[in-house]
Amino acid sequence: MKMINRILLIRLSSLGDVLLSTPLISLLRQKYPSAKIDFVIFQEYSELIRHHPEIHQIFEINKEEGLQGLNRIKKKLNSEKYDVILDIHNNFRSRWLTLRLSSFFSGTRIYRIRKQKFARFLLVKFKINLYRKLYGKIISVWEKYVRTAVHLGLNPESHTGKPDLYLPDDARLSAEKILKELNVPSSYIAVAPGAMHYTKRWSAENYASVINRLFREAGQTTLLVGGVSDRQVVQGILKKVDKEAAISLAGEISLLETAAIIKNSRFLLTNDSGLMHVGSAMDIPLVAIFGSTVEEFGFFPAGSDINIVQNETLYCRPCSHIGRSTCPEGHFKCMEEISPDVVTERIDSLLGEKRKG
Repeated sequence: MKMINRILLIRLSSLGDVLLSTPLISLLRQKYPSAKIDFVIFQEYSELIRHHPEIHQIFEINKEEGLQGLNRIKKKLNSEKYDVILDIHNNFRSRWLTLRLSSFFSGTRIYRIRKQKFARFLLVKFKINLYRKLYGKIISVWEKYVRTAVHLGLNPESHTGKPDLYLPDDARLSAEKILKELNVPSSYIAVAPGAMHYTKRWSAENYASVINRLFREAGQTTLLVGGVSDRQVVQGILKKVDKEAAISLAGEISLLETAAIIKNSRFLLTNDSGLMHVGSAMDIPLVAIFGSTVEEFGFFPAGSDINIVQNETLYCRPCSHIGRSTCPEGHFKCMEEISPDVVTERIDSLLGEKRKG
């Protein structure tokens, strides 16, 4: 086998998917300690890996530049002469970027992730579950990424799957300053109530109920975190909670500052979202609420203090592998039948506490 000195990873988005690529980076470094590992990513997610010690060079794509931006990066990639390209996104953009980069003369080998689209289609449309039959177990997304590099001698069994997110000192110090300015007590909880799609969001009323209960019975302050797109959801919660029970930082601080806030929290309560995987990377106790999606799709968070809350009794679940804008059945039972009592009990169980009354 040809010596491997240059490796390129392509994972353009999104937050959780990029973080779930970091076990692959770790295993590549273990196998090839002297190789240079580069990464292609959308500009908006680049800070997730900017401080990763094993990444040599990052190629950032600005989506607003369209095909022109892709071609600009493609030209740069063509000059790098990679030994191996691992396309763990496998869509039109990633295929365009790698078009003609591999040939007999270049010596570049390209491996692409297998997305199991047919198994996914059968599960979503007909509730025929082939996932366990295919491998004898459920394969997490991070492991699918590693399996893309199986020809390079990587073994997913040698990794826990917990993602890595490296925080620079300025993000840590900035988070500490934010907490001090807001006079946040040292023991606080973080709540990430947002998600890209409606069917992956627990209701504002239910989040507010849990936040009020933790505040009234245990004096717990909640920090609501998320991006600009989560502000409306967060404002809906703030209207329903006690005045001093919660503070919103959604859309007000950077992603790395948010990660530092989460890391310093007592635990994270979240939907199935990118920030759920940030919590996993920060290695803190985590309660994750899953609605229309299921474990078979590979996005359950990794870690020792993880508690998944989901409604496993429904015939209609899953209705999508990424979430939907509305419930196709009109009842939204996958989320509505998860009560604040159940979530609070899971939190208490995770923290080893007993709730009053």
